[in-house]
Amino acid sequence: MKIAILGTDLSVASDRIIDNSNEFKLFGISKIILVYVLNLRSSTDFTEYDPVSAQEKLDNQMNRLVSLGFEADTRVVAGVPAMELMRQAKINDAGLVIIGSRGNTWSKATLGETASEVLHHIKCPVLLMVFNKEQTDKPLEETMQVDQHHFEKFIRRFRKEEPKNELLNKTINTHILLTTDFSDFSGNTFQWVKDQILTVPKLTLMHIQDVERIAKHLEDKLEEFNRIDTGRLEQLRDEFKLAHPETEIEIILDYGNPKQLITQFIDSHRVSLAVMGSQGRGYISEFFLGSVSLRVARHAGSNVLIIPFYRKP
Repeated sequence: MKIAILGTDLSVASDRIIDNSNEFKLFGISKIILVYVLNLRSSTDFTEYDPVSAQEKLDNQMNRLVSLGFEADTRVVAGVPAMELMRQAKINDAGLVIIGSRGNTWSKATLGETASEVLHHIKCPVLLMVFNKEQTDKPLEETMQVDQHHFEKFIRRFRKEEPKNELLNKTINTHILLTTDFSDFSGNTFQWVKDQILTVPKLTLMHIQDVERIAKHLEDKLEEFNRIDTGRLEQLRDEFKLAHPETEIEIILDYGNPKQLITQFIDSHRVSLAVMGSQGRGYISEFFLGSVSLRVARHAGSNVLIIPFYRKP
C-alpha cells in the first residue's frame, strides 16, 4: 500500500485539494493520512483552537477521501508544521507528502513558510499543489469592522484581499515537464517518474545549457555540448518510451538562464506538473533545495513535484 501525508489547515484551500485527490492515484497512492498541526510558532493557533470543531472538519475531509476510494486516517499534533509533516512521513513510511501553496496559517501567494521548509529538508517526494494567484472581492461586510465612513476611501483596496482558493491545474498529468541536467540527481528523478507515475499522456524532457556556466569560457564548445546533450535526451526519451509506449514525448534543448526558461515554458505550454530533482550538479548539501528547483516551486504556474536524491548504499 502506498501512503501519502496530506498537510491540512482545515481551510477552504485544503478542501479544494481533497476534492481533487483522485489525481493522487496517478502515483499509486491508496491511503492518505490527513495531518493537522497546531503551530507552536503561532499563539493564535492555540487561542482559537476548538478541538470539537477541528475534529469535525477533519472527519469531514477524511470521509470525503473515503468516498473517493482511499483508505484514510487523521492526525492532530502540536509542533512546527514542517517538522511534524516530515516526522509523520517518516513514522508512517509515506511515499509522498502533499501540501498546498495557499491556506490559512502557513501559506502565501507564492510559497508559504511550511511548504518552503518541507521542500528544503524532506527525504521523500513532495507534491506542491499550486493555487490560482488571482484575487476576488470580499463581501463588503467582512471588510467593515467599524464605522463605514472611516474606511470609505480604502474600501476598494481592502476588498481585494481574498484569494479565489481554486487549484490552478486540477488534472495533474495532462502535460508533465521533466527537467534534467544529466546529474545523478536528475537520473534519480527520471527513474522515479518512469517507475512510479502510472500514466503519462504527454511528457516534455528539457535540458537548459546554463548561460552562466558556458558563456564566459566555454561558448565556443556550445555546438559540441548541444550535440552530446541532444543524444542524451534522445536516449532518455527512448528509455521512457519502452516503459510508457502510449506517451507523447517531446525533447527540448535550450540555452539561457534555467530558472527563467523553465518557468516561462511552464506558463506558455500549459504544463500541469513540473518534476524536478531536489538538487542538480553543484549542490550545496544533501537536503538543501537547489536554486533552480526553489525558483520553479515559488513561481511556476503548475503543480510541482520535488524528488529528493536516494543515495545508493
